[in-house]
Amino acid sequence: MNEKEKNNDLNLDSKNSEIKEEKYKETGMGLEKSKNLSTLDLIYSAILGVMGGIISSLIPFSLLIKVWYPLTGGTQLVSGHHVIWASIVYGLTRKKQNIMVTMSVKGILEFLLGDPWGLIIIFVNLMEGFFLALGFFLMEKIGEGETKLGWGIAGGFGNFFQAPFFWIINQRWHLHFTLWILAFMFAFISGILITGILGRAIKNYIIKAGVPTSF
Repeated sequence: MNEKEKNNDLNLDSKNSEIKEEKYKETGMGLEKSKNLSTLDLIYSAILGVMGGIISSLIPFSLLIKVWYPLTGGTQLVSGHHVIWASIVYGLTRKKQNIMVTMSVKGILEFLLGDPWGLIIIFVNLMEGFFLALGFFLMEKIGEGETKLGWGIAGGFGNFFQAPFFWIINQRWHLHFTLWILAFMFAFISGILITGILGRAIKNYIIKAGVPTSF
Protein backbone atom coordinates (compact mmCIF):
# COMPACT_ATOMS: atom_id res chain seq x y z
CA MET A 1 0.00 0.00 0.00
CA ASN A 2 1.53 3.27 -1.07
CA GLU A 3 1.63 6.48 0.92
CA LYS A 4 -1.31 7.99 -0.94
CA GLU A 5 -3.58 5.03 -0.16
CA LYS A 6 -2.59 5.16 3.51
CA ASN A 7 -3.52 8.84 3.68
CA ASN A 8 -6.88 8.14 2.04
CA ASP A 9 -7.61 5.40 4.58
CA LEU A 10 -6.69 7.71 7.45
CA ASN A 11 -8.92 10.45 6.08
CA LEU A 12 -11.79 7.97 5.68
CA ASP A 13 -11.40 6.71 9.26
CA SER A 14 -11.32 10.29 10.51
CA LYS A 15 -14.53 11.15 8.66
CA ASN A 16 -16.27 8.02 9.98
CA SER A 17 -15.23 8.93 13.52
CA GLU A 18 -16.59 12.45 13.12
CA ILE A 19 -19.88 11.12 11.78
CA LYS A 20 -20.23 8.76 14.78
CA GLU A 21 -19.46 11.56 17.23
CA GLU A 22 -21.98 13.80 15.53
CA LYS A 23 -24.56 11.02 15.56
CA TYR A 24 -24.25 10.34 19.28
CA LYS A 25 -23.64 13.88 20.40
CA GLU A 26 -25.88 14.84 23.36
CA THR A 27 -27.72 18.05 22.78
CA GLY A 28 -29.77 18.08 25.99
CA MET A 29 -32.90 19.14 24.12
CA GLY A 30 -34.83 16.17 25.47
CA LEU A 31 -34.13 17.28 29.04
CA GLU A 32 -35.48 20.79 28.69
CA LYS A 33 -38.97 21.54 29.90
CA SER A 34 -41.15 23.37 27.46
CA LYS A 35 -42.39 26.68 28.80
CA ASN A 36 -45.22 26.81 26.27
CA LEU A 37 -48.66 25.54 27.16
CA SER A 38 -49.45 22.21 25.52
CA THR A 39 -52.83 20.98 24.38
CA LEU A 40 -53.02 18.84 27.52
CA ASP A 41 -52.32 21.91 29.67
CA LEU A 42 -55.17 23.82 28.07
CA ILE A 43 -57.54 20.85 28.38
CA TYR A 44 -56.85 20.54 32.10
CA SER A 45 -57.22 24.29 32.60
CA ALA A 46 -60.53 24.35 30.73
CA ILE A 47 -62.00 21.34 32.56
CA LEU A 48 -60.99 22.48 36.04
CA GLY A 49 -61.90 26.11 35.30
CA VAL A 50 -65.40 25.10 34.19
CA MET A 51 -65.85 22.79 37.19
CA GLY A 52 -64.72 25.56 39.53
CA GLY A 53 -67.00 28.13 37.90
CA ILE A 54 -70.07 25.91 38.14
CA ILE A 55 -69.46 24.75 41.70
CA SER A 56 -68.54 28.23 42.96
CA SER A 57 -71.64 29.74 41.37
CA LEU A 58 -74.29 27.12 42.02
CA ILE A 59 -73.35 25.29 45.25
CA PRO A 60 -73.79 27.44 48.40
CA PHE A 61 -71.06 26.02 50.62
CA SER A 62 -71.36 29.10 52.83
CA LEU A 63 -74.68 27.81 54.19
CA LEU A 64 -72.78 25.01 55.92
CA ILE A 65 -70.91 27.60 57.96
CA LYS A 66 -73.78 29.99 58.68
CA VAL A 67 -75.64 27.26 60.53
CA TRP A 68 -73.17 27.29 63.42
CA TYR A 69 -71.26 30.55 62.83
CA PRO A 70 -73.76 33.26 61.89
CA LEU A 71 -71.37 36.21 62.30
CA THR A 72 -70.08 38.12 59.30
CA GLY A 73 -66.90 36.64 57.86
CA GLY A 74 -67.48 33.05 58.86
CA THR A 75 -68.02 31.97 55.26
CA GLN A 76 -64.33 32.58 54.68
CA LEU A 77 -63.77 29.19 56.33
CA VAL A 78 -64.85 27.50 53.09
CA SER A 79 -63.61 30.13 50.65
CA GLY A 80 -60.60 28.01 49.72
CA HIS A 81 -62.77 25.90 47.41
CA HIS A 82 -62.77 28.82 44.97
CA VAL A 83 -59.02 28.44 44.38
CA ILE A 84 -58.47 24.69 44.77
CA TRP A 85 -58.95 24.17 41.03
CA ALA A 86 -55.88 26.24 40.28
CA SER A 87 -53.73 24.31 42.74
CA ILE A 88 -54.84 21.01 41.21
CA VAL A 89 -54.02 22.13 37.68
CA TYR A 90 -50.62 23.33 38.87
CA GLY A 91 -49.94 19.93 40.39
CA LEU A 92 -50.80 18.20 37.11
CA THR A 93 -48.80 20.52 34.87
CA ARG A 94 -46.14 22.26 37.01
CA LYS A 95 -46.77 25.44 35.01
CA LYS A 96 -47.84 28.60 36.77
CA GLN A 97 -49.34 29.94 33.55
CA ASN A 98 -52.00 27.25 33.87
CA ILE A 99 -53.05 28.74 37.20
CA MET A 100 -53.92 32.00 35.48
CA VAL A 101 -55.64 30.25 32.55
CA THR A 102 -57.75 28.14 34.91
CA MET A 103 -58.79 31.12 37.04
CA SER A 104 -59.57 33.14 33.89
CA VAL A 105 -61.92 30.40 32.64
CA LYS A 106 -63.50 30.12 36.08
CA GLY A 107 -63.99 33.87 36.42
CA ILE A 108 -65.51 34.27 32.96
CA LEU A 109 -67.93 31.40 33.60
CA GLU A 110 -68.96 32.86 36.95
CA PHE A 111 -69.62 36.18 35.22
CA LEU A 112 -71.72 34.46 32.52
CA LEU A 113 -73.69 32.60 35.19
CA GLY A 114 -74.74 35.93 36.68
CA ASP A 115 -72.38 36.47 39.60
CA PRO A 116 -73.59 39.52 41.59
CA TRP A 117 -70.12 41.09 41.39
CA GLY A 118 -70.26 41.28 37.61
CA LEU A 119 -66.94 41.82 35.86
CA ILE A 120 -65.20 42.30 39.21
CA ILE A 121 -65.40 38.55 39.76
CA ILE A 122 -63.01 38.01 36.83
CA PHE A 123 -60.49 40.37 38.43
CA VAL A 124 -60.86 38.60 41.79
CA ASN A 125 -60.14 35.23 40.19
CA LEU A 126 -57.07 36.59 38.46
CA MET A 127 -55.90 38.14 41.73
CA GLU A 128 -56.29 34.81 43.53
CA GLY A 129 -54.47 33.01 40.74
CA PHE A 130 -51.61 35.52 40.78
CA PHE A 131 -51.02 35.23 44.52
CA LEU A 132 -51.30 31.43 44.39
CA ALA A 133 -48.66 31.33 41.64
CA LEU A 134 -46.52 33.71 43.68
CA GLY A 135 -46.94 31.48 46.71
CA PHE A 136 -45.78 28.40 44.79
CA PHE A 137 -42.86 30.39 43.36
CA LEU A 138 -41.71 31.41 46.84
CA MET A 139 -42.11 27.89 48.21
CA GLU A 140 -40.04 26.47 45.36
CA LYS A 141 -37.29 28.98 46.13
CA ILE A 142 -36.95 27.67 49.69
CA GLY A 143 -37.21 24.01 48.68
CA GLU A 144 -40.79 23.38 49.85
CA GLY A 145 -42.47 23.22 46.45
CA GLU A 146 -43.64 19.61 46.84
CA THR A 147 -44.26 19.35 50.57
CA LYS A 148 -47.53 19.69 52.48
CA LEU A 149 -46.07 22.72 54.23
CA GLY A 150 -45.20 24.41 50.96
CA TRP A 151 -48.57 23.70 49.37
CA GLY A 152 -50.37 24.80 52.53
CA ILE A 153 -48.60 28.15 52.70
CA ALA A 154 -48.99 28.73 48.95
CA GLY A 155 -52.70 27.92 49.21
CA GLY A 156 -53.16 30.24 52.17
CA PHE A 157 -51.31 32.99 50.32
CA GLY A 158 -53.49 32.51 47.24
CA ASN A 159 -56.78 32.63 49.11
CA PHE A 160 -55.96 35.34 51.65
CA PHE A 161 -56.01 38.55 49.63
CA GLN A 162 -59.57 38.25 48.33
CA ALA A 163 -60.86 38.67 51.91
CA PRO A 164 -59.57 42.22 52.57
CA PHE A 165 -60.47 43.14 48.98
CA PHE A 166 -64.14 42.20 49.44
CA TRP A 167 -64.35 43.69 52.91
CA ILE A 168 -62.94 47.01 51.75
CA ILE A 169 -65.20 47.36 48.70
CA ASN A 170 -68.16 46.35 50.87
CA GLN A 171 -67.18 49.18 53.24
CA ARG A 172 -67.67 47.15 56.39
CA TRP A 173 -66.10 49.86 58.52
CA HIS A 174 -68.95 49.66 61.03
CA LEU A 175 -67.97 46.12 62.07
CA HIS A 176 -65.69 45.53 65.04
CA PHE A 177 -62.03 45.09 64.14
CA THR A 178 -62.02 41.60 65.66
CA LEU A 179 -64.44 40.46 62.93
CA TRP A 180 -62.02 41.78 60.32
CA ILE A 181 -59.14 39.88 61.89
CA LEU A 182 -61.17 36.68 62.21
CA ALA A 183 -62.34 36.89 58.58
CA PHE A 184 -58.78 37.29 57.32
CA MET A 185 -57.57 34.45 59.55
CA PHE A 186 -60.38 32.22 58.29
CA ALA A 187 -59.44 33.02 54.68
CA PHE A 188 -55.81 32.07 55.28
CA ILE A 189 -56.71 28.89 57.19
CA SER A 190 -59.16 27.88 54.45
CA GLY A 191 -56.48 28.44 51.86
CA ILE A 192 -54.06 26.23 53.81
CA LEU A 193 -56.50 23.37 54.38
CA ILE A 194 -58.63 23.40 51.21
CA THR A 195 -56.59 25.08 48.47
CA GLY A 196 -53.23 23.74 49.61
CA ILE A 197 -53.37 20.47 51.53
CA LEU A 198 -56.64 19.13 50.07
CA GLY A 199 -55.62 20.30 46.60
CA ARG A 200 -52.32 18.44 46.92
CA ALA A 201 -54.07 15.27 48.09
CA ILE A 202 -56.54 15.37 45.18
CA LYS A 203 -53.68 15.97 42.76
CA ASN A 204 -51.84 12.92 44.10
CA TYR A 205 -54.93 10.72 43.83
CA ILE A 206 -55.51 11.87 40.24
CA ILE A 207 -51.93 11.04 39.28
CA LYS A 208 -52.11 7.64 41.03
CA ALA A 209 -55.30 6.91 39.08
CA GLY A 210 -53.25 7.10 35.89
CA VAL A 211 -54.24 10.53 34.60
CA PRO A 212 -51.28 11.76 32.49
CA THR A 213 -49.32 14.78 33.62
CA SER A 214 -47.73 17.32 31.31
CA PHE A 215 -44.37 17.73 33.05
